[in-house]
Amino acid sequence: MRRRQFLVGIGSLATGWSMAGSARRRPLRVGVVGAGILGSSIGLHLALAGADVTMIESVGPAAGATRNSYAWLNAFVGDPLYRDLRLASLARWRWLDDRYALGIQWGGYLNWGAGEEGRATVQANFDQIVDSSAPARMQSPDEVVRRAPYLTPGPIDAALFAPNDGHLDPEAVTLRLIEAARACGVRFACPSRVEELAFRHGRLTAAITSTGRVELDRLVVAAGTATPAIAALAGGHFSLAHAPGILAHTHPLAFLTNLTHEGPGESSFKQLANGRIVAYDAPHPPDIAAHTGIRANEMDYPSEALRREHGERMLAHLSRYCPQIQARDWARLTLGFRPMPPDDRPIVGALPSAPDVHIAVTHSGVTLAAILGRLVASEVVDGTRSTVLHPYRPERFAAH
Repeated sequence: MRRRQFLVGIGSLATGWSMAGSARRRPLRVGVVGAGILGSSIGLHLALAGADVTMIESVGPAAGATRNSYAWLNAFVGDPLYRDLRLASLARWRWLDDRYALGIQWGGYLNWGAGEEGRATVQANFDQIVDSSAPARMQSPDEVVRRAPYLTPGPIDAALFAPNDGHLDPEAVTLRLIEAARACGVRFACPSRVEELAFRHGRLTAAITSTGRVELDRLVVAAGTATPAIAALAGGHFSLAHAPGILAHTHPLAFLTNLTHEGPGESSFKQLANGRIVAYDAPHPPDIAAHTGIRANEMDYPSEALRREHGERMLAHLSRYCPQIQARDWARLTLGFRPMPPDDRPIVGALPSAPDVHIAVTHSGVTLAAILGRLVASEVVDGTRSTVLHPYRPERFAAH
């Protein structure tokens, strides 16, 4: 699909909802499974579209991947169509932030590197968005120091600044979206687990949950790593890759920055509005004997001692580039399991086996939550298929 077609598809969403929903004699009854940031956005957007919404959550708001997300809002990806979807979501996040006071930090993203490897990494990042509607700007070493005077960045052979990026507190924003959804009439069933789906003549009639029967016309499953198991109740079959990740969190510190940072060795950090630093230095837990279980299954950290060791290690690494942050500032380490589709692209849309059951699962749940909330709600209420979501349909896994 050409870029102009994509933008027309996104732009048409702003012209208003189809009259199909308003022509119903009663509001469409829609269940949303999962109260992470993606499910909460979908629930809110469905309510704004006029649906009668029940959110069904097994543990609590933001209890899964959302709570353990780094929550960097960005468009860095090589695929132009996917990049444009992410850019559309950043724009939608700004709209939601303005309307619901979400407290998103729109400070931008600063990336620097040293040596041949560091220079290549920064250049590759720059190339991903250079021809987009929100390109990054290359930075000189002096510009890096002026932009972030609290850093001790070391040698800088390449650097960029992406002014369009932001970051958020995933738990706080999820709670705010749920509050807004409830103000629109959304009901919230928690703790409640979907145990069975009821159909009549191929059409969904209800979700049978641990707390009772919920009469429904449509269901959206946005339950993170639990999504495949719930989709299987409707004949949908796909799997997710196992993708654990750890983050170090500090006690509240004096305000330093609203930037998102990435320096040499994948040293990444940001500061929340409450002063806490969130940091990581590797996309996955290190491959050591103590992590064998975590790298194979969803489980808790093996011991509190190991949890503290890795949290302090990450902060000690970070202190080389930001001395205001020290290992002693460690407060907690979170271990999360990301809902990672096999091809690292979202899976969004109605199941071929059950057209009243929609799914929405993606690794980039925080970045994409705003636009997927809008697009999924439009498809569910209007009954039309967005061309923007064509590359991400569940059908692509039908033969697997």
